[in-house]
Amino acid sequence: MRYIFALILFLFAEKTYAHVEHYKNFKLVEFDIYRNNELVGHHKVKVNIKDKSTKEVITDIAINIKLLGINIYSYKSDGIEIYKNNELIEFKSKTKDGSYNDFCNIKQQSKGKYSFNGLTEDKKYIFDLDKSFYLGTWWNHDSLLNNNFILGQSCRNTQTKITFLKKEKLKISDKEQVVQFFNITGDNLNVNVGYTENDLRWVAMDFSLKGEWNYKLKALD
Repeated sequence: MRYIFALILFLFAEKTYAHVEHYKNFKLVEFDIYRNNELVGHHKVKVNIKDKSTKEVITDIAINIKLLGINIYSYKSDGIEIYKNNELIEFKSKTKDGSYNDFCNIKQQSKGKYSFNGLTEDKKYIFDLDKSFYLGTWWNHDSLLNNNFILGQSCRNTQTKITFLKKEKLKISDKEQVVQFFNITGDNLNVNVGYTENDLRWVAMDFSLKGEWNYKLKALD
């Protein structure tokens, strides 16, 4: 089951604050996660406003897969993005992926420079970047604008190909909206994501990997 949910926590390399202001009214998004049409977990993203200049974006993912009533796979990941004046200053995640304990820590060292310290499958990823990047844990559509990702589960980098798939009218929050779907592929990654056309809210996700996985929108504010 390795990498099934590593793909969920991605850091997107482009700009550290370019489109955060676009989501100034974003409060939360919540999905139920289904595998082969069976409910197995949830993915929640919530914004906490600390003061006029500082906010936190908190991600909570939990997965439990059972076979004949016995738990055969579990995944729990918690991440927090901290923004000040719409600029990322810190990111932390801790993930229990089966028997592995992964993490990714990112800190702003100075204007435009960040340090990365991550671990997955006992392999470390420690480095610095002095070019801008963007934290794109799917709630932010900037994950579509560049092919240089860093996984938020471990700080590992992967190159991706982004392909527009289609537009589709869906009922979102009791209103019919146009949703744009994209396919994102890379190393151990092949996922479809959907964003509303009018305000670029994340509202859909699905992929095939040791089963058919589907995100069903539960709440959006």
